[in-house]
Amino acid sequence: MTVEISQSAESDIRSIYDLYQSTVGALPFYALPFDKFQELVVEPRSTIFVARNKSASIIGFALCVLIRTGSATAKAAQHLKGCLSLLIVDPSHRCQGIGSALHTEALSFLNSKVFASLSLSHPIPNHGTLQLGSTFPRFFPGVPNGPEFDDAAAFFKKRGWTYGKEDSIDLYRTVVSGKALDFHNLTKRAEENGLTFRSPRQEDEEALYKLEKENFDNSTGWPDAFPDLIDSGHRDDVWCVFTKEGRLIGATVAALAPDPESNDRENPFHASLAWPRTLGKRCGVIACVGIASAERGNGAGVALVATALNNLALRGADGCFIDWVHLDGFYELVGFKQWERSYREASREVR
Repeated sequence: MTVEISQSAESDIRSIYDLYQSTVGALPFYALPFDKFQELVVEPRSTIFVARNKSASIIGFALCVLIRTGSATAKAAQHLKGCLSLLIVDPSHRCQGIGSALHTEALSFLNSKVFASLSLSHPIPNHGTLQLGSTFPRFFPGVPNGPEFDDAAAFFKKRGWTYGKEDSIDLYRTVVSGKALDFHNLTKRAEENGLTFRSPRQEDEEALYKLEKENFDNSTGWPDAFPDLIDSGHRDDVWCVFTKEGRLIGATVAALAPDPESNDRENPFHASLAWPRTLGKRCGVIACVGIASAERGNGAGVALVATALNNLALRGADGCFIDWVHLDGFYELVGFKQWERSYREASREVR
């Protein structure tokens, strides 16, 4: 079968979306409105390769994403991480080499970009990394589990991707908009230790950014989330924990979707994730939960999550989504349960 592989044009997005909706999006929990799909795939970090048949119809696509490995200040992690976010072929054209051709083109692109970027980091690393799935923007952090995706998992394994030993999950729970939650049993220890919780003020920014740099500087996309939210006018979407002396010792993203009846701007964190848009009217997001390493063990972590969720409910959230976690049982203490499928994470090196 004659197939042409090329980068997509702006006019291709509707056809790419239709292919997504008819395959992955045919599972109701992975269906997306067009504007959300477009927001995730048409952005500066993304490149799409499409496969066309003789009539120029799109019968497959691969979505590639490039993101800095660490934070803006991590000298050893300024090089790029490559992500193969999605690879989809029309079911009627599978087993004809189209997926392999898209995979080859996508890897050639990602490998070259990542390898060329290694010199941006100091010291220069001896290899880069590709992720199967993506970090930001994100549909999935890996291949979803389930019979619908078993062939895909085998396809990538055959082509050299190495799967990790531990699956990851997303979590979700509902809350009643405007109603406080009773988490006294989870916050009592922290309160007895004199800890308090609130959004950061302008005078807290230096301590917040220092905390993130010292503890999470090499985490892809994590430390940058906090200045991105604050600088875009979403200070209330950050939640912090302070000692009784006023020292900032932990923080989390606790972002709220805008009221659909308002003209409020979507915050950068919601803009980069697929699924909160599909969950309720105003889904909150808790992410990048972190306590300074020297301050752990005093109940701060679980209390930070509990008070952040309570704050989201009081602000108008009707549910909350937590993405891409491995901790077993931690978030369940606050009432979260696994949302839909777990993910098989995979990676490969670039040398």
